[in-house]
Amino acid sequence: MRCSLRLSAVLMLLLGGCDSSEQGSTVAEQIPDPENQFLLAYPNLDNPGGEVLLENEHVVLQRFVVDPGEWEGIHAHPGNQLYVHIKGGEWSGRAGGESTYDGSIDEDGAVGWMEAIPLSEGHESGNTGDAPIDLIWVTLKGDAPIAPDVDHAPQFYPNIPLELLLENDRVIVQRVQVEPGEWEGVHSHAGNQIYIHLKGGMWSERRGGEQLPPSDFSETGSVGWYAGVDISEGHESGNTGDTTIDLVWITLK
Repeated sequence: MRCSLRLSAVLMLLLGGCDSSEQGSTVAEQIPDPENQFLLAYPNLDNPGGEVLLENEHVVLQRFVVDPGEWEGIHAHPGNQLYVHIKGGEWSGRAGGESTYDGSIDEDGAVGWMEAIPLSEGHESGNTGDAPIDLIWVTLKGDAPIAPDVDHAPQFYPNIPLELLLENDRVIVQRVQVEPGEWEGVHSHAGNQIYIHLKGGMWSERRGGEQLPPSDFSETGSVGWYAGVDISEGHESGNTGDTTIDLVWITLK
């Protein structure tokens, strides 16, 4: 069988999809497509690349669903990655065919930071629970902060507290629940921000005290990129639907 040198084929090679002798080179010598170097690939899933939700010069967001009993297949991680569980579950892990952890529970909304893992480690994780796991990977494209001269602070809503989930030298990650009828209060946005809906809903916005028409319904798992908003604009958003909105904010440093 003739195999290309794309990342997905390298993963297939490790799983027995083709014989390395056909390539005339080792796995370590295989070079992934530079255009796809930030995309995760889970070779065992029906859709190995998941769903690309958002991509720009700074980040790429992919969504994966891992069904009960399903293992991702051996894969690499480029590092500088954040994972966000839309729907959590029970994970187990392997490296080089040996168990590294077993039965670890991630709740809905749980997040974590992933450093680089080379393909040679034989890393993979599996859903050893009884319900699908739905998660979004946020991969930063650079190895350094995008705005190093800015004094970054957590997002602030005067009317509603936000929970700080994670902070390092690259990101600030917060979670907030907005109940029906609640408005955040007038606030600013630093820009270079990503929002992820753990539970979607109906938003409306006010600018300078004037309420704008409601936005389209935001589905659970929907994401977006947010530019800067100055406090002078009198911006705030409110939940004008009838269910709780559960939101994660990621501020890039």
